[in-house]
Amino acid sequence: MHRGIGVLVSSLFVAVAAGVPAAAAPAEYGDEIETFAVNYRVSADGVLHVTESIDYKFAGTGRHGIYRDLVIREPYADDRSKDQKYVVSNISVSSPDAPDQFTTSTTKANGDRDQALRIKIGSKDRTIWGDEATYLISYDVRGALRHFADHSELYWDATGSQWDAEMAKTTVRVQVPEGVQKVACYSGLPGSTRECDSASVNGGVGQFSTEDLASGNQLTIVAGIKPGVVQNDTPIVVGPPNWLERNSLSWLAVAGAAVATLLGIGGAVLYRRLGVRDQRYAGLPPGALPPDGATAPIAKDTLSDAQLPVAFAPPAVPVGEATLMIDPAANDSVVAATMIDLAVRGAVRLENPEAGARKAVLVDQEVASTAYEKTLLKGLFPTMEAGSERLLQRPEAGDNKVAESAARTVLELWQQVGARGWYLKLPAASGYGDGTVVVGVFATIVLCLIAVVLARLGGVVTGARVFMLLVAGSALLVPVWMWVHGVRRGRRSAAGRAIADQVLGFRMYLTTAEADQLRFEEGEDIFSKYLPWAIAFGTANRWQRVCAELVEAGRLTPDPVWYVGTRPYYYSNWLASSMSQSVQTTFSQPPAPASAAGSGGGSSSGFSSYSGSSSSSSGSAGGGGGGGGGGSW
Repeated sequence: MHRGIGVLVSSLFVAVAAGVPAAAAPAEYGDEIETFAVNYRVSADGVLHVTESIDYKFAGTGRHGIYRDLVIREPYADDRSKDQKYVVSNISVSSPDAPDQFTTSTTKANGDRDQALRIKIGSKDRTIWGDEATYLISYDVRGALRHFADHSELYWDATGSQWDAEMAKTTVRVQVPEGVQKVACYSGLPGSTRECDSASVNGGVGQFSTEDLASGNQLTIVAGIKPGVVQNDTPIVVGPPNWLERNSLSWLAVAGAAVATLLGIGGAVLYRRLGVRDQRYAGLPPGALPPDGATAPIAKDTLSDAQLPVAFAPPAVPVGEATLMIDPAANDSVVAATMIDLAVRGAVRLENPEAGARKAVLVDQEVASTAYEKTLLKGLFPTMEAGSERLLQRPEAGDNKVAESAARTVLELWQQVGARGWYLKLPAASGYGDGTVVVGVFATIVLCLIAVVLARLGGVVTGARVFMLLVAGSALLVPVWMWVHGVRRGRRSAAGRAIADQVLGFRMYLTTAEADQLRFEEGEDIFSKYLPWAIAFGTANRWQRVCAELVEAGRLTPDPVWYVGTRPYYYSNWLASSMSQSVQTTFSQPPAPASAAGSGGGSSSGFSSYSGSSSSSSGSAGGGGGGGGGGSW
């Protein structure tokens, strides 16, 4: 299983790496194009057929190849509110002395109004032998011509101005139906009107040349064509890209994502109504159990917690088991509540001396009536002798016995709950590890990777594409996730649902009732009786405050019998919540032993003495500042 997951993640990362084009390394300073020879042939249908021969000289070794950028979209010069497109097709590359495989990608800027097609030539796995290579690139262009009343025209930036390398010699030949009529040619920085070195017509062929084009300079040629001899001689003019186009989306894709999102939401709503639910006794009030020996029809639970009645007393089951019926992940608070319950029942006495650490003292181990209670006491008091003491503090490094006993206690608690039949299926958190958060994080990462891969398969990766796919994918995953969560949280039987109703009803009472609303018999120590439940519900401090009002009114004794301190409990500094925390800390994992690696830093010297001044410190491996590691590749 784990191996399969690893393969899936690795495959997704490879797919992403293959789908997202890598940025080309910049040309080294000193790169030079010795000869840039271009041949243009305009066919009668207005298509420009291009062949480029590039003799490239590399300034250094270790290079993989070259790339060629072709403008395929730019703002229309005659109307800046529109764009002009050039459709490039039929690309081929060859080289007699270098790897000639190639990939293409599109770069965009200015709200996608400026676009260039990048032909990236070479192999990432091979470098160029020597420092020179020749490349032959051919491609077709539609939309390159311009139409006028008395002629058609090829007005073309032959080299472009974005080369990093300098060009020693550039030549251009232009062939058109019935021969080129007139030529012009310019070279230099964009906007320069300087004529190129040579421009002429020989046998109907336009010929142009220039030398020593520095980086950032370009050669632009103009060739006149007889009117009417070529078709499709007008620019391809379009409106600026709309939001969908800028993000490589279509209405069909957006509609599909919307449908997927709605299906996901609908599935979530449907699952909410019909999905995995607890059982409930039909015809009985919430929290009610059939009389002994009687049965009741069972139905699916449809009530919410807000519809449950208040319970003025806890269910007649141990606090630890009852708590797991409403919060399967409450391991720490369940252990603390069980410990305080044992103290209230007389198994343990908690002492809070004026000086020294607080401690627990074993009074009567026979009070523990269940296997998990005995496991808990055994973890605190290994000898199980009356009078044994345990400091209520975190164990020392390496002492895992108490933490292990707490883990066993929780596991045995779940075994007891399972034996009672309160769950049709125990939750994933029943002592065997949940992992829901890990699964959720993993699913999110996988979903993001899938979104990037799908976006790339559709053309290019854009933020809107990925976002749209993530929204649709997340919506579809919601009902699946609800189902997984529902299965992992377990399913209560009708009896278990009744116990859970009683616990939730009592929690509502304990967390809302004020001192004058509490129901208890005269002389009854209601504080101690319900303290374990308040700890389990996370409301221990509130419960103590409410009961303190009863102490002030003389209705409760100020000192529980299971507590010994220099001052009465309600006037001590050991609040109920900190008492719970002390117990939880006692059962927590001990600190990790100090590691020998990475233990340096500080301001002590690594010398035993220096400049005549003695020092008690001495150097050691790993004792200095910093650290870390590395390697070669």
